[in-house]
Amino acid sequence: MPNRRRNDVPGVALHITQRGNNRQLMFRENEDYQRFAGMLIRYAEQYNMVVHAWMLMPNHIHLLVTPSERKMTGRMMMCTTGSYTQYYNSKYRRTGTLYEKRYFSALVDYDEYVINVYKYIEMNPVKAGLVTHPRHWHWSSYRHNAEGIFSSMLVPHLSFLKLGITLSDCRKAYRQLIAATNVDSDDYDKLREQIRDAQTHQSVFGGEEFRAAMSKQLGFEIERAEVE
Repeated sequence: MPNRRRNDVPGVALHITQRGNNRQLMFRENEDYQRFAGMLIRYAEQYNMVVHAWMLMPNHIHLLVTPSERKMTGRMMMCTTGSYTQYYNSKYRRTGTLYEKRYFSALVDYDEYVINVYKYIEMNPVKAGLVTHPRHWHWSSYRHNAEGIFSSMLVPHLSFLKLGITLSDCRKAYRQLIAATNVDSDDYDKLREQIRDAQTHQSVFGGEEFRAAMSKQLGFEIERAEVE
């Protein structure tokens, strides 16, 4: 089956997931997380990608980014994951691929759709049972987005900035949204399914008008996600 066409649109947020091959560990030690984060910062800057949220889990990663032009997302991911594979294979004396297939991605509609992806990314370690609150997982953007810890890489999405009048207000509102999120609820499971399905189909996480608009910009029909 041929790979689906990449769907990055300049100025539009993209949710990216990359998994370890056969769910194997991508990170074994703190040094591994640090090395990957450093490579992400380097190549995001090189390819002019705006990073809004990120999460490094033991066997996969999540990113919410906005590209400045087409094909820059693929270049950033190729350089970041390729450089990290070289580091990882050398350190652990292994060969072969580290990742499962290509990365998955979905274009993200504005406002509540972007905020839901923020929450989904940063609540990942809570849903996985690794921590009881996202602030306790070090390898994520949560403490910057929610608590204002300095980050040289992160830029708030415009939809995030609509949560309040000031950035401090936005962060407070976001903390309240996180506190109200029950990762064990049926509603949250449905949200996770919708987000995952959009990525699997290289589609959009958003409304039908957004999908049609993105299809027009790209010049080809974006496949509809199956879960509504």
